[in-house]
Amino acid sequence: MAGHRTRAMFHATAMVRDYDATVARLAELVGLRVLEYTVADDPAIGRRGGMTWIGDGSLELAEPIVEGAAPDRFVRRSGGGMQGLAVWVDDFRAAVGHVEALDASMPVQMPAGFGFTSPRSTCGIQLEWSEFTVHEDPRAGAPVPEYTGSPVLDVTHLAFVGAVVDDPVGSAHRLAALMATEITFEEPDAEAGDPVAGVAVGDCTLALYRLDARTSPQTWGRAHERPRVSLLAVRIGSLDAARASLPGCGVRILRESPTALVLDPETTGGVELAVVDTLLPGDPRS
Repeated sequence: MAGHRTRAMFHATAMVRDYDATVARLAELVGLRVLEYTVADDPAIGRRGGMTWIGDGSLELAEPIVEGAAPDRFVRRSGGGMQGLAVWVDDFRAAVGHVEALDASMPVQMPAGFGFTSPRSTCGIQLEWSEFTVHEDPRAGAPVPEYTGSPVLDVTHLAFVGAVVDDPVGSAHRLAALMATEITFEEPDAEAGDPVAGVAVGDCTLALYRLDARTSPQTWGRAHERPRVSLLAVRIGSLDAARASLPGCGVRILRESPTALVLDPETTGGVELAVVDTLLPGDPRS
């Protein structure tokens, strides 16, 4: 349908047990800065928190505050961490028409111009679609907020958002069609724990990994038994510098490859983090 275009990644989303503790920890490690903060005790939302800024992109960070609401159920079931991805589109109604024409249902549609597709129709990934961003967003002309201190890592980019899915290549084709973007790379023979496919999300990349419930605790530091957004990657200048500095501030490196350090979420405030020194192939910012 004409009129549907993905402008950018509105934000990635993480739900954690303690918002204040995670804000402090990620400010220390990666220079997180709070853009806005709200408390929503409506049971349909049930969280406190808001958008934050890391590198050149946004992470919505929140803590459940209503027992039994969806955020509370997510944290109780999974232990918390990365939860979803929000897509910033030109026209919400056009986006609804586009995804529904591709047999993706959007059961939650808000008058303000945003909504959520059913994960059942988006390869198990929770996706939010919005025609706006908050006015505090630097991409909307707001100033980049000052650091609250000198972070351990000098983050230049929010490099990519990762998700574990059953069929990474097939999911990449499905998600690229829904977002009206492009597949940025395919590596069907990628090693375990490496991305198999990528999808452009305006100004970022969604990297898709094979879901393997048996090995996920060792690979990601958390058990993943179903598809979900599962990782936030930040880009710095030198992995050697990160290897040297992270253990000194209490961060455990869970595993590493030539291009990435995957950190133990128990030591990062509950958010699954990877540190990389390059953007993924085909990244829109390259």
